[in-house]
Amino acid sequence: MFRQLITVAASVILLPWPIPAWAPPGVEAKASAEAVTAVSTIDLQYQRLQTALQRYRAIADAGGWPEVPDGPTIHPDTEDLRLPALARRLTITGDLPDSDMEVSTFEYNETLQDGVRRFQARHGLETDALAGRATLRALNVPVERRIDQIRVNLERVRWHPEVENDDLILVNIPAFKAHVIDDGEIVWTTDVIVGDSENKTPVFQSMLKFVVFNPTWTVPHSIASEELLPTIKRDPTFFRRGNYDLLDPSGNIVDPSSVDWSAVTKRSFSFTLVQKPGPANQLGRVKFMFPNEYSVCMHDTPDKSLFARAERAFSHGCIRVAEPLGLAEILLSNEEWTGKQVDSQLDSNVTKTVVLADPLPVHVVYWTAEVDDLGVMHFYDDIYEWDAKVLETLDKPFESDHHDQPAASY
Repeated sequence: MFRQLITVAASVILLPWPIPAWAPPGVEAKASAEAVTAVSTIDLQYQRLQTALQRYRAIADAGGWPEVPDGPTIHPDTEDLRLPALARRLTITGDLPDSDMEVSTFEYNETLQDGVRRFQARHGLETDALAGRATLRALNVPVERRIDQIRVNLERVRWHPEVENDDLILVNIPAFKAHVIDDGEIVWTTDVIVGDSENKTPVFQSMLKFVVFNPTWTVPHSIASEELLPTIKRDPTFFRRGNYDLLDPSGNIVDPSSVDWSAVTKRSFSFTLVQKPGPANQLGRVKFMFPNEYSVCMHDTPDKSLFARAERAFSHGCIRVAEPLGLAEILLSNEEWTGKQVDSQLDSNVTKTVVLADPLPVHVVYWTAEVDDLGVMHFYDDIYEWDAKVLETLDKPFESDHHDQPAASY
């Protein structure tokens, strides 16, 4: 469907990914760019998680992995007494091949650094080769907890609604990634920002039907009255600087200078704020609409700096896209739009909604464990703390004949 226009996004590291001894037959070494960005389609994910569960249970039966003692960050090209334990730990999970490292070494050399980067990449960490607090914490998660994490996500994948076709957009919340899947294969990937702990991005399915260029933003009343009102009172340039219109309850534009803002409270705030198109617009230059009960959409953002962070739970629930123009071109390829037309529409600063002739399914999932197309296991932080509820239900003694029901929603 999209294949002629797309190349898979490159990874942050370009190291050969070591193939573990327990990898599926026929797997060849490929660039880590594929290993980091490639995620199995929904139909294959359950089978691959089952295989991974067997692998990790075998690791547990063999005694698990050693703990790497806590301490100061281990920097590249330094010596540290913890490095033999680190090398053994990475070898057990295939991040470091047996033949690549003498486990008695005390020098943090390039080979061991590469192993740490691989471990960091598949655990959603900064791939900086610095064995600091976050990396050590992930390294020292016991194998039994990783087994439970796989079990939880097996249950989630098991109860995921059936996918009727192999063309879709898959957003994995704790991975902070969105993938375009064409004919069952991932053809394009982008980083995303998701909702914070107070405004969680929900799990749901919908159909992406509209692409909106140069969108306006009607500010939700809760954000306007609670978050923006203090700034409005403090900064008389707020409306001009942010390119906002102020509307009364009847929809008429009001001059902000005519309002006695000192008398306006959160409870008495009766206005609507609408941000006009432009570089300051909080939805950026393009948004992607898929009707749903949560009023969640995917959109651009003017604050690109947040994409540099490994953990990206910062939004009010919507999904901010790092490469929105790339996604727009993919979606509009069937509408006979060219990249030049997209650029021209953006430059016009005129709001335009394009209805897709072929709406694309969107699946927003919460997978804290998944297996990529090379059989490499990925684990992510449980940012919304939803895993425990599923695990608790899975571990309860069987007391009902209703065994065809999911353990928990999320």
